[in-house]
Parts: sequence; structure tokens; C-alpha cells
Amino acid sequence: MQSQHYAKRILIGYIGLFPTLYLILKLLDPVTSHMSFPVGVLVEVLVIVPVTQLVSFPLAGKLVGYFYRKKSA
Repeated sequence: MQSQHYAKRILIGYIGLFPTLYLILKLLDPVTSHMSFPVGVLVEVLVIVPVTQLVSFPLAGKLVGYFYRKKSA
């Protein structure tokens, strides 16, 4: 049972992080491409962390929860 909980959390992480990371990096590329690497990464992280924590992960959790409930019904 515990391993299923961890698998669900990992799945939520993948579903929430990958599309968000890809989209934000593509959108910020014109802004960060001329910056030094550490500064560019800092700017990207400053945007990515709040978006993933406040938007992507909760939405991914609801999506995964919906499919888990649908599967068990």
C-alpha cells in the first residue's frame, strides 16, 4: 500500500513538472538566452517553482486522483 502511495506521488511529479518545465523554458528562452548560465537558471527557477507548486502539481494531483478513482470504480 505504501509503495502505491509513493508511485502515485511520483506520477503526479512527472505529470506536473515535465509540461510546466518545457513550456516555461521555451517561453523564457528569449529572455534568458543572452544571460550567463547561472543567472538564466536563477530566473527560470524563480518562475518555475511557484508555478509548479501552486498550479501544476495541484492540477496533476486532481488528474491522477480522477483516474485512480475511475479505475477503482
